[in-house]
Amino acid sequence: MTRIWLTLFMLMLPAGLHAQNAAPDVDEIRRTLNDYIEGRNGGDMVRLTRAFDERADLRFRNPETGDLSIWSLADYVGRFTPGKKLGCTGRILSVDLAGSAAQGKVLLNCGNRTYADYINLLKIKEAWVIASKVYSLYPERRKVLFVITSHDSLGNSGKKTGFHFGEAANAYKSFHDVGYDIDFASPKGGRAHHYGADLNDETQLWFIQNLDAADKLFNAKTLAEVDPANYDAVYFVGGHGVIWDLANDTTSETIVRTIYEKGGVVGAVCHGPAALVNVKLSNGRYLVAGRKLTAFTDQEEREVKLDGVVPFLTQSALESRGANFRAAANWEVNVQTDQRLVTGQNPASTKKMAEEMIRLLHDSGPLR
Repeated sequence: MTRIWLTLFMLMLPAGLHAQNAAPDVDEIRRTLNDYIEGRNGGDMVRLTRAFDERADLRFRNPETGDLSIWSLADYVGRFTPGKKLGCTGRILSVDLAGSAAQGKVLLNCGNRTYADYINLLKIKEAWVIASKVYSLYPERRKVLFVITSHDSLGNSGKKTGFHFGEAANAYKSFHDVGYDIDFASPKGGRAHHYGADLNDETQLWFIQNLDAADKLFNAKTLAEVDPANYDAVYFVGGHGVIWDLANDTTSETIVRTIYEKGGVVGAVCHGPAALVNVKLSNGRYLVAGRKLTAFTDQEEREVKLDGVVPFLTQSALESRGANFRAAANWEVNVQTDQRLVTGQNPASTKKMAEEMIRLLHDSGPLR
């Protein structure tokens, strides 16, 4: 047994040493890539030019001819106005290092356009600089906005609440697997408290290990930053916190109304439909009035003994707005669709609800 452990240790040791030796280079590469991102997006010519070797070039497929086009560094930098901010955000997706050569992948989001930059770097005179860059524009894809609560106090109980992690992760993977782009937003933005995580759930484990998904969730936009014109659908993740903040959020209501009235799909699961209670359409009619829908039922709320803690019961509130509420037995899968409104009763209904939203979106194409 000792020999086995020693062998494993010896096998692991070179990799560990390599990682330690590579760390300073990776840090320098990331600094160079950040100079490129911030210089480009912020019109900082000093940082932008510092990121490149003076002999570097930019290579891309000419969209008009389909041929290879090559710009010199001077050609590329000359296209930017010093001090002018472009309204883009960028982040480093990966860095691959081998000796004195490396490649970084950078994602640039500029409104409705998303670019992938593949950047080749070399260590020249002990400094990491960009030697060449190729890029492409991602094809425009359907976009879905996931809205989560920022509220984390379960009334005066002294307990925590928030959004339901499983309802975020399971829906995310369904949309991800068909090629949709997903953003997260909440009233306050940033990281929010969650519950309901189950690391024995294969999909939730996948979500946690997906760095892009986790980054979007834990760095959520604020609702005020969201332009609903950019989205084909909005989905309200459940969790008791929704009843406290999203049920009375006028920005959230505007997002729902805008997306729905331009032909988009609105979805919500469990306590998520509480965010729809006060949404009115432009004609003054409640969105849920006369609609067949479901949500976390009053009976389920009583079973978890929170009916006296929450400010209102979701089912009762929706029914007071004229909703045609359809309930199943406690914890049973139940999804209701009425035109472009899709709702699920509880966490178990999440995947089916997401699939129903995807079905409705499938033939419509991007709405932007």
